[in-house]
This record gives sequence, C-alpha cells and structure tokens, in this order.
Amino acid sequence: MAQEKKTRDELLIERIYEQPADAVSFYTEIAQVFGTLHETIIQFYENIPGPPDREGRITKARTRLRATITLSHSHAGNLGKLLLEKSKKQKGQK
Repeated sequence: MAQEKKTRDELLIERIYEQPADAVSFYTEIAQVFGTLHETIIQFYENIPGPPDREGRITKARTRLRATITLSHSHAGNLGKLLLEKSKKQKGQK
C-alpha cells in the first residue's frame, strides 16, 4: 500500500493506494491503443504457448485479451507522459 499527500489551497488530501485480493496483475507483451471521439482505449494481451511438438519445440501460441482500460484523452496523455519518463529513466540506469 502506497500513500501520497498533496496540498492544494490549504486543503490536505491524503490518498491511500490499495491492491485488493481480486485486483488483476499480469505480464503483457502486446498492447493495442485506439481512440474514440471522447476516450482512449488501451487493450492488453497475453501470449499462451501451445504444447511442444515431439522435438520439444513450441510452434503455436494463443494471444488472449487480458484487460481493457478506457481513459479520458487528458488522463491518457498524462499516463503516456509518465510511461515515457519512467522508461527513459530505466534506460539511463542500465
């Protein structure tokens, strides 16, 4: 659980971030982004390997939709900015 405190015009807001037991966590390799007139939609997919053949090679995989997130355009822009900032910081640390 993470906590964040912000002040705005003498108003203190304490926000507590939680991850309930039924929250979805997964690793994704494929994402799709598209938009409507008022929203940005992000879809995350997971790859599920098929059974190996007789030589032990996996030659087929299924790609399954795992989550769809719908955001306002302004929130999607903020998220995109944060993703770029974090990915640039990670590249600089390697």
